[in-house]
Amino acid sequence: KDALRKRIIATDIDEQAIEAARQNARTAGVEHLIEFDVCDFADTEVPEGAGIIVMNPEYGLRLGDIEPLEKEYKRIGDFFKQRCTGYTGYLFIGNKDLSAKVGLKASRRMVFYNGNIECRLLKYELYKGTKQPRQ
Repeated sequence: KDALRKRIIATDIDEQAIEAARQNARTAGVEHLIEFDVCDFADTEVPEGAGIIVMNPEYGLRLGDIEPLEKEYKRIGDFFKQRCTGYTGYLFIGNKDLSAKVGLKASRRMVFYNGNIECRLLKYELYKGTKQPRQ
């Protein structure tokens, strides 16, 4: 039950994407459970404590130019490290080469397909400092 009391925050820099997400949530009957905000992910309020953060960044297939996305994926890694301590982070990616730019080691990789695009859901345990092996 505690998990159901957590906040669900949906953000995107594209107002149309947020409106589409809001409409989908309304159709599913869960709009009242979600806070929607148009902003850069790095400006998202991250509540204190533990939680789960899921991101679905651009794959680079439609943009065609990977270089700006390399910087964006590094920003995601920095956001995870600096703002999401105590959380479990998930990245849904469609370009496995970009995952290295995050700068974090995924604890789990799950293969999915988004239409005909091979994608991965990467799981990151977000903690302060360096994870030390148990002795």
